[in-house]
Amino acid sequence: MKLSGHEINSQLRQKLEMPTGRHLYVVLGSYERLDRYERVDFPEARSPTGQKLGQPVNVNHHLLERIPDEELKRLVQTEASRTESVKDRLFKELDALVAEKLNGGSFLALKNLEILFAYDLELNCLRIRAANQKHILLLLPGEKVGERVTLFHEAPANNHRTLPHTYVQENHLWELSE
Repeated sequence: MKLSGHEINSQLRQKLEMPTGRHLYVVLGSYERLDRYERVDFPEARSPTGQKLGQPVNVNHHLLERIPDEELKRLVQTEASRTESVKDRLFKELDALVAEKLNGGSFLALKNLEILFAYDLELNCLRIRAANQKHILLLLPGEKVGERVTLFHEAPANNHRTLPHTYVQENHLWELSE
């Protein structure tokens, strides 16, 4: 079901009141619509205590920023022959980033996750960390058709990715209306 940004904020606030269970949420939409949600609607989102939720973290930027320049240069140069080591390093940095951000609070919004999908990184660290009063919201470019969630749906078909239907609960997945 497609919802307005305001409706998503309202449902999110209700979910944030739940202390136990999995707390991973996804907002889907076009890049344009996600940008508008982030600029216009998301700043109005509040926690159950009425506090602002904080700006979404740009995952692409923060992951690359966490790797020293010399090491990043070496990873890029050897990427073709050492894909697994690049994936391992990115995964470790992702897990550390999420852990650090959640250490400072109970809510984390993430955007610009393209690097994770480009390297087919395992996203279970997000599911694992989104529990026990810790909540994670993912802003993902995509659309839901039936039971299938296609990510990067605006790109050529060879760049599409599918979000596993077991990754996020149905009532934790919202699609932005136009």
